[in-house]
Amino acid sequence: MTVRVRFAPSPTGHLHIGSVRTALFNYLFARRHGGQFILRIEDTDLNRNVEGAELQFLDGFQWLGITWDEGPDVGGPHAPYRCTDRLALYRKYLDQLMQAGQAYPCFCTDEELAAEREQAEQEGRVPRYSGKCRHLSESECKARIDASEPYSIRFAVPAMQEIHIEDVIRGQVSFQTDDIGDFVIVKSNGIPTYNFQVVVDDAAMDITHVIRGEEHLSNTPRQVLLYQALGFDLPAFAHLPQVLDQSRKKLSKRDPNVLPIQQYRALGFVPQAMINFLALLGWSPAGEEELFAMDELIAQFDLARVSKSGAVFDVDKLSWMANQYFKSLPLETATSLVQQQVDNANWQQPAGVPDRWLGEVVSLYQEQMVCASDFLRLAPDFFKAEISYEADAKELLATAEARVVVEAYLAAAKKDEAWTADASKARFKEIGKAQGVKGKGLFMPVRAAVTGQLHGRDLQMTIALLPRQWVISRLETALTQPS
Repeated sequence: MTVRVRFAPSPTGHLHIGSVRTALFNYLFARRHGGQFILRIEDTDLNRNVEGAELQFLDGFQWLGITWDEGPDVGGPHAPYRCTDRLALYRKYLDQLMQAGQAYPCFCTDEELAAEREQAEQEGRVPRYSGKCRHLSESECKARIDASEPYSIRFAVPAMQEIHIEDVIRGQVSFQTDDIGDFVIVKSNGIPTYNFQVVVDDAAMDITHVIRGEEHLSNTPRQVLLYQALGFDLPAFAHLPQVLDQSRKKLSKRDPNVLPIQQYRALGFVPQAMINFLALLGWSPAGEEELFAMDELIAQFDLARVSKSGAVFDVDKLSWMANQYFKSLPLETATSLVQQQVDNANWQQPAGVPDRWLGEVVSLYQEQMVCASDFLRLAPDFFKAEISYEADAKELLATAEARVVVEAYLAAAKKDEAWTADASKARFKEIGKAQGVKGKGLFMPVRAAVTGQLHGRDLQMTIALLPRQWVISRLETALTQPS
């Protein structure tokens, strides 16, 4: 058997992180078994479809390195891959169910259905459709349809049956058909509902394994009934654990700590860091290693190592992992990502700096960056002549000892035409010998004067990368701070 799996997002909003995790697990499973990964766009919720969402999906997956063998952009033997282009296929199988007496028109209005639900809740019953249209005569149905009365199509659920599902992750799960009720498979506008459409498409596309989120488990008995009614072979089902927030509640799409995948890209995250992090949301590798290249994930991925319990989206863990990847980037790559952030922020490099300047500034901060946008927080003072002083820097600069060192460095900087890290180091050596100071007493006053802070990256490189006139001006300004 050739493994065939699919990911089928609805273009009703941004690409949520939980959906990306589901797509990734499908992709890893397919590649692990030498199978095919199919991308299908389930766009039948016409009222909620968002223009441009499909393109965002494609771009997001391509950025992450998740590729598909068949899909709306690459085609394939089971085309088309957008559900709204497959309506004739759904109609074919709907006709089959209608002719077999396994589906029927329902003329109940929204108000009638709401009243049924309210009564069931008042009586302490699980709300489900009463089935009152199931027993309408063929002649009455025809007369009401001919009179243009709106209707949907419901599936006739067989009574008193138990449905057993052998879930790859959860083991055997059972459902009673009497708890389900006849459900709508085609809405009054002629568009199939999810449960009907997904069964027809998965069967038509020869999907062997349906790997999806736990929230779909409740849909599975309805889909099994449709598979059986249509004479389709059942795929294997695997329901992934929910992604939880840090309070162990279901992750909300509006959680401020968890961003749409497009925003992680816009912030300059390394895509493999996102892949690595998401792969560990509910799946455990065999050893203790936590950092994996894509081919290593493929080689190890096994549904048997997917947990049944929820997986916590640990923001701190993501930051740690993203930092591991970012600081390992070649400097040229990191600089390219930072350049995009600098351009987006409309920051201008100081006049006259060499082409390599930005890369050298990035090298000062790359070790501590989680993503490229961190540069905007860490290095703004390389892009503006004037700075502000933190309280502890002001306090230090108010001391006589600090002012003596700053005055000496200012004088040396004005005389010295050489503007390199080695030249700065030599200036400090000369001042230290002349003033009889060393260590923090020598370096910290100049750092406070030049950066407005008492701590930071390599001081000699920082001074060398700042324009000489900016450094002189900052030193002069520091000496005007009240003592």
